[in-house]
Amino acid sequence: MKIAISSDSSLAIRQVEAKEREIFVLPLNVIVDGHEYHDDIDIDLNTLMPMMRKNARVTTSTPTPFEIEQYFNAIFEKGYDHVIHFTISGALSSMPELFKVQTEQNWPGKVTVIDSRAVCYYMAEHVLTAKEMADAGASVEEIVKVFEARRSCTDIIFIPESLTFLKNGGRVSPAVAALGNLIGLIPILGFVDGSIIKIGATRNAKKSITEFLDKLIAENYDPALYNFNIVSFDLKDSTYEYIAKMIHEKLPEFELRHTPLSINVAAHTGPGTFGIGISKKIGVH
Repeated sequence: MKIAISSDSSLAIRQVEAKEREIFVLPLNVIVDGHEYHDDIDIDLNTLMPMMRKNARVTTSTPTPFEIEQYFNAIFEKGYDHVIHFTISGALSSMPELFKVQTEQNWPGKVTVIDSRAVCYYMAEHVLTAKEMADAGASVEEIVKVFEARRSCTDIIFIPESLTFLKNGGRVSPAVAALGNLIGLIPILGFVDGSIIKIGATRNAKKSITEFLDKLIAENYDPALYNFNIVSFDLKDSTYEYIAKMIHEKLPEFELRHTPLSINVAAHTGPGTFGIGISKKIGVH
């Protein structure tokens, strides 16, 4: 059976890289001041950043049934027998259910939809593992079983630059954002069971980073199985250098990777956001 590996663009891999790896990526919709764009087709983080810095209204939306139909038809026209499609975490979006309904109606038994319970490169690691397995001749059932073992194998926090963009996206109230920005309070967002939730707040991001790294050390993750990822959107060089330095000092045995934030997360948290965390390496079952 010829199996295609597919994902929505939440995995934060550019279209050009996805094509090189023979992975199919469905662009997500980004709406800026009422104008609709498609991720990595006619908008990317570099074009989104100045829009958000100028206080543009940014939202995201799910693909239309027509877009979904066109997308999967194009894959099957290439001779694939089955598609395994990963979606952004269902705790953040209705996409897993939407794709299950649409694919079962149009291609019954030919598309397996997997709720990745992840975002950004943490999601990409699942997709790339599935691709390795498909290329090695694994069955759909074997790939799904491995993913179930990898699910939620992450320990991640996100820290936005301010509360402004969370307010613009309706994630916090204007009053809370105004007060937080006035006193320099920065939210700490945890990625817990597929959801991004507020787990605290700080006036000192560097201290919070150090405390999180100490927590990871206490968890005793195996560097042979896990690596360390930094994901970011318009992150200051000085901030990245500090984070990387602290990781190398406290967790020197871990491989460090720095990748972009996915656009549908960036649209809600804003420029200056970064995420740091441990996740299972590609290919680890």
